[in-house]
Amino acid sequence: MKKILTILSLMFCLNTFSQIAPPRQTINLNLPLPSNQTEIRKGPIMLAGGAVFMLAGLLTPPTMVGGSTTQKQPVYKQVRMLPIVSGAVVFTIGLGITVGGN
Repeated sequence: MKKILTILSLMFCLNTFSQIAPPRQTINLNLPLPSNQTEIRKGPIMLAGGAVFMLAGLLTPPTMVGGSTTQKQPVYKQVRMLPIVSGAVVFTIGLGITVGGN
């Protein structure tokens, strides 16, 4: 019983002290205010990135399949289609952002 009362009294004390807010202090770091920061346009960067990614996909050699007679895999099954498609998506989004003016 004595332990329970001790624990309850400690919990009550901690609970009451945790409700007291610390004093508010303002800290002045004397930092300069930002003025006329240049904005980096994302549209042209996305256009260039998408074009480079499409070019990398186009320059990748096609995947061949077969044993003694090698044949090209269908276009949709080739590994190089992933960078071509994702580059086209990024290029299209960059074009939309550039035309939209953001």
